[in-house]
Amino acid sequence: MLGHHVSVADGEAFLSASRMLFGPITQRFSRGEAPSLPKLVSVNLGSCRLSEIRAKSHLVVNDRAFWRSFDPDAIKILMQLKGRSRFEQQQTAIDLGPRAAIIYDPVRAYSLQNLSDVDQLILQVPRSTFGDETLARLSAPVPLPGEGDSLTHIVSGLMQMAIGEAHKLDEAGCRRVGESLIQLVNGLIQAKPMAPEFRRSPLEALRERIVAYIDANLARSSLSAEDIARHMGCSRRYLHRAFEGEGMTLERFVWDRRLERSKEELLSPARASVSISEIAFACGFNSSAHFSRAFKSKYDVSPRELRERMRTLVH
Repeated sequence: MLGHHVSVADGEAFLSASRMLFGPITQRFSRGEAPSLPKLVSVNLGSCRLSEIRAKSHLVVNDRAFWRSFDPDAIKILMQLKGRSRFEQQQTAIDLGPRAAIIYDPVRAYSLQNLSDVDQLILQVPRSTFGDETLARLSAPVPLPGEGDSLTHIVSGLMQMAIGEAHKLDEAGCRRVGESLIQLVNGLIQAKPMAPEFRRSPLEALRERIVAYIDANLARSSLSAEDIARHMGCSRRYLHRAFEGEGMTLERFVWDRRLERSKEELLSPARASVSISEIAFACGFNSSAHFSRAFKSKYDVSPRELRERMRTLVH
């Protein structure tokens, strides 16, 4: 029997479960339908999430160009166990064969063409666990050294162990495995040389600080541009300049981040006993009814319906 931190989705449930976990992706199988073989196993490792995908050849596309991703603000590590794929992002194309791996930032548009039957591990690591310089290295996808590299070999082995043995671990054990993977992944990224063109401008550095402050203060319904500017030590006008290239205002960004955080909370098995109203207030909404309307407007599903769907995936 699977633990509460492990979920499984196959057949028709594969597509909806993938979108819940990985964001606004489009998956295209032959003849326009997902065959009965796809299987998605997902494990909650504390602040990380590890998933295994076994499927026939198919195309995965995320054409969202905004800095934020729909999924819970994560950096992704794709480890190819079997099959061949081609990953493209930021005018960079990487061919993936068995035992190959890449690290990428899913908030930038990408495509993954699985050219054969595949078996893949995908680790989602919270952006907040990485430093500014590490994030700057992910302006383009980072291919990892082969399994001949000892650190890559350790990360690969730990990911495979975690997905295979998670049902035997308690919540504390899963959390410790997740913390170990975070440290190892940081080491893998930092081992890559940093190209000069990936260094951040002052505005990019400011934006990173703004986002960190917003994330730490989402529970405050009074959070405003004036408050953020005062904390950053800059004018409100300069504050908004940091978001000029994102296709949204700072106020809209805060609003979307509240909704993204609430979605993350609703999907978290660890928060299953917390009421929807409590989640709404914890994310800075003053009214649970207002929250429900805003959530459904953004995601085309009510908070209650999303939570029920997630519960049906947990075995």
